[in-house]
Amino acid sequence: MNRLRWAVIALLLVCSITIKGYTHERTDGGYYSLVDESGNVVYITGWGVDIGDQFITENNKRYEVISILGDIAQSKFIGDVNLSKYGNPEKNTFFSILQPSIAWAQGSGKVAIYHTHSDESYIPTDGKDSILGAGGIYKVGNSFASALQGKGMEVFHSDAKHDPHDNMAYERSRRTVAELMKKQPDAIFDIHRDAAPPEVYKGNIDGKDITKLQLVVGKYGPTGKQIEDYALQIKANSDTQHPGLIKGIFFAKGGDYNQDLHPRSMLLEVGSETNDRQSAERGVALFADVIPTILGKTAAAPSNAEGEAGLGTAQVGPSGASKSIGWIVGFLVVGVAAFLFLSTGSMKEAKGKLKQFTTKEFANFLGPKIKEKKDIHKSDRQKEEE
Repeated sequence: MNRLRWAVIALLLVCSITIKGYTHERTDGGYYSLVDESGNVVYITGWGVDIGDQFITENNKRYEVISILGDIAQSKFIGDVNLSKYGNPEKNTFFSILQPSIAWAQGSGKVAIYHTHSDESYIPTDGKDSILGAGGIYKVGNSFASALQGKGMEVFHSDAKHDPHDNMAYERSRRTVAELMKKQPDAIFDIHRDAAPPEVYKGNIDGKDITKLQLVVGKYGPTGKQIEDYALQIKANSDTQHPGLIKGIFFAKGGDYNQDLHPRSMLLEVGSETNDRQSAERGVALFADVIPTILGKTAAAPSNAEGEAGLGTAQVGPSGASKSIGWIVGFLVVGVAAFLFLSTGSMKEAKGKLKQFTTKEFANFLGPKIKEKKDIHKSDRQKEEE
C-alpha cells in the first residue's frame, strides 16, 4: 500500500501544479515585465502571467508569452492588429462575417458595475493598497457610474463585498453577477486596479492627468473568442475617441472571470495601486464616453441568450475555475484506478486493494479521532446520569 500512497501524493502534486494555471493575479506585490525577442519591455502588468497568455499593446501589437524566468516573461511577436475592422461593426462587412452568429440589435442603455476585489485601493490617495470591504475602487466605480448616468444611461452599481482578496473572490462575485443580470443590463463591468509602477498607467488626455485602463479577457471557456472580439471593439472605439486611454488588452488563458455569464462582460483595470485615485476616476470617466458607441452594436448570440444559464437568469452554474477543479479531481480518480490496475494486473485485485485502502487506511487515520469523540460522548452521558 506504500506504493499507492506515493502514487496518490504524486497525482496531488500534479494537480497542484495544474491549478497554478487558474490563478488570476500576483499577491506578492510584484509585477511582470513582458519583453520581446530583443529584450525590450513591451508590456507590464501585475496580472498573473502564464506561458501561452497573449496581450495587445497600446499601439496594437500582439504578443504571446513563451517562457517565464522570475519577473521576466519572454514574449514572441505575433503581428499587428488591424482594429479598423472592429471600429463600427454595425456597418462593417468584415465584422459581420467574423461573427455571423451575433444578432445586431439596439441596446437599452443599461450598465451594471461591480467589484470582485472590493478591497483594492490607491496608496497615494487612500493611504494603503487594500481596505477590506471599503476599497477606493468603489469611488472609481462611482465616477464611472456618474459619467454614464450623465449620458442618460441606467446604471446598477453593486456595493457587494467579496473579501478576502483571493482567487475564490471570483466565485463569490459570481453570485453578485447573477443578481445584476436580473436587471437585464446591456453590459457588465468588473472594476479593478492593477499593480505596477505609476508610470505604466500614467497618462494625460486633453491636458488632464489620468490613469490608463487595461482590458482583461478570460480565454478559458466557450465564450473566450466572443469576449475577445468585444474587447477589440472597445479598444477600437476608445482609440478613436481618446487615443492612449487603453494601455492594452491582456488575454489570460487560465480563467473566465465570470465573462461566460454575459456576452458584454469586461474586466477593467483602472490604473495601479501606485497611482492616485483622482487620476483613476478621471480616466474611467473618459472611458464612459466609449460606452454609448459600444451599446446597441452587438447582442448576445442565440446560444448564449437562452437556456437555463442564459442572460437574465440566476441559474448561472459554476465558473470555469470550479469546472477545472472538477476535471482535476476526475483525473485523480482515473489515475488512481489506472495505477491499481497496472500494479495488480486484474480488475478484481485492483478493486480489492482499493477497498482495503478506503477502509483500512482511512480507518487507521480516522480511528483515533472517532474513538476520542465516542469517549467524550460517553463521559457526557455518565455526567448526565449522575
